[in-house]
Amino acid sequence: MLIFLYGSDSYRRQKKLNYYTEEYRKKYSNLSCDFFDLENPEEFLRLKEFSGQQLLFDNKKMAVLNNVFEIETKELKVFLKKYIDLEDFTILISEDNLPSKELEFMIKKAFKVEEFKELKNENWRFFVQKEAKERKAVLTPGAVNFLAEVYKNDNWGLVNELDKISLWHSNSAPSPIDIEDLKKIGDYNYESPDIFAFINAVSLPTADLSQGERNWPLARRIIALEKLFISQEEPVKIFNIFASLNRLPRQIIEKLADCDIMVKSGKMDYEEVLVDLALS
Repeated sequence: MLIFLYGSDSYRRQKKLNYYTEEYRKKYSNLSCDFFDLENPEEFLRLKEFSGQQLLFDNKKMAVLNNVFEIETKELKVFLKKYIDLEDFTILISEDNLPSKELEFMIKKAFKVEEFKELKNENWRFFVQKEAKERKAVLTPGAVNFLAEVYKNDNWGLVNELDKISLWHSNSAPSPIDIEDLKKIGDYNYESPDIFAFINAVSLPTADLSQGERNWPLARRIIALEKLFISQEEPVKIFNIFASLNRLPRQIIEKLADCDIMVKSGKMDYEEVLVDLALS
């Protein structure tokens, strides 16, 4: 029996691999399980020996394979066809990519195939929040957005940072953790000038009286927003970062709340909200 995991998100892929091995060990007390990194040619010989071992009673076997496509295609094909249909022997493979055309039968005959794409936008921010929650670290929406930007496309870096945040959180217990708290923990080399340029252009006109400037020109607000759209920033992300800030004037906070209700009721979308804010 074959379980095939693939995709560029190696963290979630590894997490699912660990899940399967742990579940098999719980289910089968006499499970014979071994791991093989086939980048080393000697590991393939060891795998063949392991696969050929006879099982006693109702024992089960599991072989966890990495770098399986390092094996010569013809040899790998012969090996898999010999064992892929055995119920008492599970082959668990984790790879970045799908197999070549010559090995497509792997996917067709696999008991389970799961893909792990890189998470983006709301799915990525939800992942940040979920991983933090698993570590009992409560993040504000602003902190979630901040970490999502800092560690974009870097799951391993994110989870390592969340481990550190969780340790700090358990000792000092601020609840919830905000951006300023994060900056006390780590040295983050991150800025989002375009997004905050737009936020400042919209929210500071009535607040920045010390500069004697009550209204930023309309053209300046439109240009700031246009840059975000050109760089393909997600409107929902811009809105969420905007809404997470505590320093906004009260009338802006109230407007954002009203707009959020309009979006959720289907009367507006987030892009229209941003344009409306720029024109206000």
